[in-house]
Amino acid sequence: MEVHLVRRMRKSIGIRIADGRVELIAHPRVTQARLHEVLQARRDWIARHVVMQREQKQQLADQTGLTYLGRPLSIQLLGGVRRTARLDGEVLQVAGIQPGDEAGLQAVVSAWLKRQAQLLFAQRMALLQPQCPRPPGKLSLSAARTRWGSCTARGDIRLNWRLVQAPLVIIDYVLAHELAHLQHMNHSAAFWMETARLFPDWKNARHWLKQQGSSLFRFG
Repeated sequence: MEVHLVRRMRKSIGIRIADGRVELIAHPRVTQARLHEVLQARRDWIARHVVMQREQKQQLADQTGLTYLGRPLSIQLLGGVRRTARLDGEVLQVAGIQPGDEAGLQAVVSAWLKRQAQLLFAQRMALLQPQCPRPPGKLSLSAARTRWGSCTARGDIRLNWRLVQAPLVIIDYVLAHELAHLQHMNHSAAFWMETARLFPDWKNARHWLKQQGSSLFRFG
């Protein structure tokens, strides 16, 4: 296993794993012997995360299926010229895409997911909004790679469209999280109390996103 050493002014020794490579970040005065001790002590953790990243990479490369509201869908390619997508039970029927056209499939499936997200997020907002002391502003979609949602000081809320692939409770948690920012534009104890009032099971939902969130980036 390749280990790349980065010398940086910091107090602790950091370990980061990216693309199957282990990056060790340490102060210039930390000895090689100490670095070896840290690697030996964390070898099981490192091995688990290397395997996890490889599995996630394989999942992201697999475009034969997707999830919608937490349930798996298979993709069926149909003939035709016009690019469309239609849900039929547990099958997303995609027309106008030739086998092997990964970019075309990405575009059609992503567009379908965004349409579903636009409708669904508005419906979930309407259910939670009456519980908010301050009404939210405009709701729109986000394509961020590192954030699931955001709330501006004006009260406008953006939700990552990829969330439509997650179970409904995960969508409701992220929405409650952003609605809580209408009262507290921070992550203080008061903010989390407001989040819990809107969505009591927020801890489990947040844990799900940390563990499973990367799988939502298969499309788009």
